[in-house]
Amino acid sequence: MAHGAERTAPPPAAAVLAVLRGQSSPPGTGTDTPLGLSDILRALGLPVSRKAALKALLHDMALAGALLDLPPNRLKASIGLPEVACLRVSTVAADGTVHGFLPDAPHTPRVILLTPPPDAPALLPMDRVLVRLRPPSGQRLREARGLRLLDGQPRQLAIAALSGTEQPAPAMLVACDPRLAVALHDAASLPAAPADTGQDSAAPVLEPGDVALADLLPAGQAGTYTVRPHTLLGRAAAPGMAQRLSLLTHDAPTAFWPASLVEGEQARQAAMAMQGRSGQDWQADGREDLRHLPFLTMDDATAHDFDDALWAETLADGWRLVIAIADVGHYVPEGSALDRQARQRGTSIYLPGQVVPMLPPDLSENACSLLPGQDRLCLFVELHLRADGTPHSTRLGRGVMRSKARLTYEDVQTTLDGTALPAGHAIHALPADLLPTLQAAGSALAGADARRGASRQEDAAWHVTLNDAGLPVAFTQRTRLPAHDMVAACMIAANAHAAAMLHDHGLAGLFRTHARASAATPRPTARYSATQAPHAGLALPLYTHFTSPIRRYADLVNHRLLNGLCEPANPPGAAPPAPPAVARPQQDMATLAAHLNVTERRADQIGQDCQNRLAALYLTPETGGRVSVHAMTATRNGLRVRLTKTGTPSFLPWSAFPSHKNGADDSLHGGAAPRRFTPDGGGTVLSAVLLATCPARGIVVLASPIHAC
Repeated sequence: MAHGAERTAPPPAAAVLAVLRGQSSPPGTGTDTPLGLSDILRALGLPVSRKAALKALLHDMALAGALLDLPPNRLKASIGLPEVACLRVSTVAADGTVHGFLPDAPHTPRVILLTPPPDAPALLPMDRVLVRLRPPSGQRLREARGLRLLDGQPRQLAIAALSGTEQPAPAMLVACDPRLAVALHDAASLPAAPADTGQDSAAPVLEPGDVALADLLPAGQAGTYTVRPHTLLGRAAAPGMAQRLSLLTHDAPTAFWPASLVEGEQARQAAMAMQGRSGQDWQADGREDLRHLPFLTMDDATAHDFDDALWAETLADGWRLVIAIADVGHYVPEGSALDRQARQRGTSIYLPGQVVPMLPPDLSENACSLLPGQDRLCLFVELHLRADGTPHSTRLGRGVMRSKARLTYEDVQTTLDGTALPAGHAIHALPADLLPTLQAAGSALAGADARRGASRQEDAAWHVTLNDAGLPVAFTQRTRLPAHDMVAACMIAANAHAAAMLHDHGLAGLFRTHARASAATPRPTARYSATQAPHAGLALPLYTHFTSPIRRYADLVNHRLLNGLCEPANPPGAAPPAPPAVARPQQDMATLAAHLNVTERRADQIGQDCQNRLAALYLTPETGGRVSVHAMTATRNGLRVRLTKTGTPSFLPWSAFPSHKNGADDSLHGGAAPRRFTPDGGGTVLSAVLLATCPARGIVVLASPIHAC
């Protein structure tokens, strides 16, 4: 290469990335220091004459997605690079319009994709797309253009057949995923295809009400969705179909790898083998023997994974409270098959009549679960509380414990309210003063939280009762008992202490952050983050998740980091406890936090979708009749409502209130829906007509009773 060409040639992309990721940063800078062109060239030992070539290289790298994983604001804005981001598809409208959000920028408004990427003209919900954003224009939505598909969902859809609009007519195909509203075309109904298309002559003939799996065929043009049905799943109203479709449409893993099951069985056998070991043996292992303390677990009646237990005693100046948490990390080493699959799942998924656990049942319901009468490994937080609920000393330790009783919230509340439970109930194995002591300590903690400014907003939760056949027979709103608040206060205290230890020892753990409400984000959601930030809802400078490692991977990660910080219980001269787990690089933790935010959102949406499908099935016999709804909030297009009988959401469009001028007479709602969200469903009750239900998609169609004719 000529000498002049060398002076203008771009530097190697790998070398530039090394500088930007902090592997060879300029002296005196860290990974949070914004870098300009001169800074990068100086770190590479190159002359400033290569600025233009470097800027062109960075431009190409941005459009290729090579700069996505850099820390925020790593490059100075003065460089003028295109704004490129990762878009997660949220919905595809009936007209093919794709909407999404930026998972790395949660406070950015929703994004509308003007053109799909050339390599994926037919996008699906939860696809990850590299997009180039247009400059903000002051509108509610950002606009973007697709560059390429980063990570696509399986191109296999669950579809449902509905009755055609004309008779006789073939069944109309729709996606069971309500986020995909675009029309589906059956490949068999298209004009004669070439003989080599692989058309399956045995494709099922779908009748209205059938649900099937279908392959999404390559799109010929943007927004065209053509499917080829191949496997009949059954009827949309069949028992268990609501749960199955809710998991299928979100591509949630349900089967465990064989290697995970083998490791789970080994863990179960190890837990059995340790029963009855002496306290000296446990002390030699660096664990404190807590089996003399009468711990209790408190959970819902349907729970099978017990990962926390409580014990407390009254002191002269307050209380001593011990919160024992299952030591899941002992059985799930980092990098094992169990660990890799738990990370993939992120969290357990709870549905009516079904649980998809994060860990195999040999661990989640056995080896790790704090079952009564069984010796179980634990990490514990010991708090010495003053009378006002503030701790004057705290301790984190590694121990072994044994639960004396497995109680439900209802059991505990009944006892605290003064009603005795039947003889032989597990509660009689506990000291008579334990529950009142826990109640007093929990109330003191809750009082301290309230004085600090904590405000926990709990959305109304509903319980679906299934009959023996697995069909819904009742929807009841869950009652929040003081016993729930007592346990919550204890867990918040343990989690806050774990977060403080992560901070004090400089460990890059996963923190639970919650932004303050604003006009743009009136109800911000809590998120996992590798960056320390306050939790506004709990009014804490730092918070984390630590108390549910059986069902949340974030808790398991933090357990591993904190395990080596536990105060040793072994005698002088004995081997010290294991050192802390090797901390992941900060960027790896940020990637993990983003993944866990997605899996948490997925689990919540699967649960809501399942409830919606069961509600549509439950309400089908009432089609054509009147139902009552709570008006939640008013939008530009209509009223968001919640059905009072099932607690599930629906929508009443303004078009349901037509005026004589062919407009929308929105005065008919009587000002019932203020433009604010009421999470308890306490809005004004309206009457609506149930026009139709779709159990396959979990949708009910409502109309005004005045105009439903």
